[in-house]
Amino acid sequence: MEALASTEKLLQDKVNKTAKEKQQHLEAVEVETRQLLQKLFPKVCLPSNMSHSEWICGFEKMAKEYLREASGSEDVKAMEQKLKEAEEMHILLQLECEKYKSVLAETEGILQRLQRSVEEEESKWKIKVEESQKELKQMHSSVISLEHEVERLKEEIKEVETLKKEREHLESELEKAEIERSTYVSEVRELKTQLNETLSKLKVDQNERQKVAGDLPKAQESLASLEREIGKVVGDANVIENSDVCTE
Repeated sequence: MEALASTEKLLQDKVNKTAKEKQQHLEAVEVETRQLLQKLFPKVCLPSNMSHSEWICGFEKMAKEYLREASGSEDVKAMEQKLKEAEEMHILLQLECEKYKSVLAETEGILQRLQRSVEEEESKWKIKVEESQKELKQMHSSVISLEHEVERLKEEIKEVETLKKEREHLESELEKAEIERSTYVSEVRELKTQLNETLSKLKVDQNERQKVAGDLPKAQESLASLEREIGKVVGDANVIENSDVCTE
């Protein structure tokens, strides 16, 4: 697009420059033609603000009128020859102008074809730009969807981090509970050992108690025999009193 625009501008500048140069050259030739005809017919005067074609037509009529009036003069033939030469020069100038117009028209045709080519390229690029804009819009929608997905994943990551912290806290509590359980197991073992020792002692005491219980009838029998002997010696009253005391 930039290259086409640059080429178009360059050609337009060249066309403008060529047209300007041709116009200047044409104006210079027209001025020379007027000056030459004015020298040939100094008595023929026309306004200078007329267009060149109008001025030439008017000058031709006035020159012919002047020649008719001066037909008896000796210089008529020379003047007619000069007028003929001026007309031939005018024809040559017209042919050159036509040539310049043809070149200018051809250049304008090239410029128009180039302009059409530029417009076609612009149309193609416009279609491509519209397609690119559609793709860009789709990409923008995809980006928005991805951003929403990223936000959702961030929230999930936060939840996972929270669960991770809770799990670490629970693991720490479980570790503490395991330590306490180990402590309780040790204490239970100690208590169990003490209980076993106590049970052993109780068993020994029970054995001794059973032994004492087994010896008790013999002791009671010996005690009763002793009481009878004492009763015989001391008397009935003292025996009863002593018997109460011994029983106690």
